[in-house]
Amino acid sequence: MVGTPDSMVAPSDRIGNYRLEAELSQAQHFATYRAVHQVLPRRAIVKVMREPAVLLREAYILDALHHPGVIRVYETGLLADRRAWFATELVVGSPIAGLMAPGAIDRVDAVAMLRDLATVLDHAHHRGIVVCGLRPDRVLLTSNRGHGFPLCVVDWSDARAHDARPLPFVAQPAGWHYISPELAQGDTVDDRTDVYSLGVIAYELLCGVRPYDTEVATAIDGSKQHVPTEVRCADAPRELTHLVDTMLAFDRWDRPSITEVLGELTWLADALSSGVKRSPLRIRRPRWTPAIQPTGDAAAAPAPARTKRKTKAPQPKH
Repeated sequence: MVGTPDSMVAPSDRIGNYRLEAELSQAQHFATYRAVHQVLPRRAIVKVMREPAVLLREAYILDALHHPGVIRVYETGLLADRRAWFATELVVGSPIAGLMAPGAIDRVDAVAMLRDLATVLDHAHHRGIVVCGLRPDRVLLTSNRGHGFPLCVVDWSDARAHDARPLPFVAQPAGWHYISPELAQGDTVDDRTDVYSLGVIAYELLCGVRPYDTEVATAIDGSKQHVPTEVRCADAPRELTHLVDTMLAFDRWDRPSITEVLGELTWLADALSSGVKRSPLRIRRPRWTPAIQPTGDAAAAPAPARTKRKTKAPQPKH
């Protein structure tokens, strides 16, 4: 059994039916271990809370999501000292952070990857979950996972529910460049927080650099603008560069929803994979259609006469 939160883990340590094999990381609120189930042929990640008061928010959130791009939660429990723990799926794969160098990934594959990641976010948002901590090292390519989906978001420790009480957000150094301005300022967050994070990933994936290479504090007050995506990626489709720039808007209300982002990325992925050349003007369905004025013979034809509706004469009151 695990003793103190900072103790080293020996191969004989057990939590529930899991034998701990190695310590993977130490975070502010929990420690993470690689483990194997003693009965089932299952390998897992076990997270142990540092303090008994810390709720299993991540486990609750994972249990509410049912998507092949989200890790599965297996079970939860309490240690003898009342500290909570939970076990999740161990996903083997390579982080997409290794694809951020210029030329590391084909443009068509990059758009398809962004579409798949937007699919996961759209699933979470429709279930009232905001990821908040989306960044490249938390997304793994999982071609041999067996779920038929190419990637998986493996860390949801910063995720929040829409109806949860506001929580203070403390970003890790690795995630500063990917958090939205409102999240960095401590404001209320919504789904467009994840849209911003996906925009940073898209910018870095296409351009090979982050929108803001310096400290995020220079960008969260809106005083600094990033170099437009079209300037760094002149060969990219105009629809794609425009989409990325709108996702990086400082004001959250200027960003598209994740459903709109998913629709655009799906269209772009299909167009690029099929070799369709982008046209200078993409006709979109208008929000409203004006009345069509008749022309030619239709205009000359007299309008049908309206028949006057007969009304009954009022009956005298007795």
